[in-house]
Amino acid sequence: MEKKRILIADDEKAVRTLLAEALKHHDYEIDVVENGIEAISHIDRRSYDLIITDYMMPEMDGLELTRRIRLKYPSLPIIVVSGNGPQQDLLKNGATACIMKPFNVCDLQNRVKNILNTQK
Repeated sequence: MEKKRILIADDEKAVRTLLAEALKHHDYEIDVVENGIEAISHIDRRSYDLIITDYMMPEMDGLELTRRIRLKYPSLPIIVVSGNGPQQDLLKNGATACIMKPFNVCDLQNRVKNILNTQK
């Protein structure tokens, strides 16, 4: 069985590392980028099963990234991690789920697992 691929976009190295390490233990293939522009570039070159993005990032925030992904890849699941972002706007603009900081790693792992298991 092929590993599920996840792209993590977050401008904070500590958060990228935490997310990647928490999910690698579940045998996912993880790529990490620092911002939304890099995320779009990766998504255009490679297929992913899930995108996890921070809301507040320089150059392109998580809301704009979500909108752009939705235009090209309408069924690609997106989790937005936010400290104080507009949850309703994120969900209305295509986020599959929003996770508020500080988040529980086990809750994140379960959310990821549930989203990936419901994909066809």
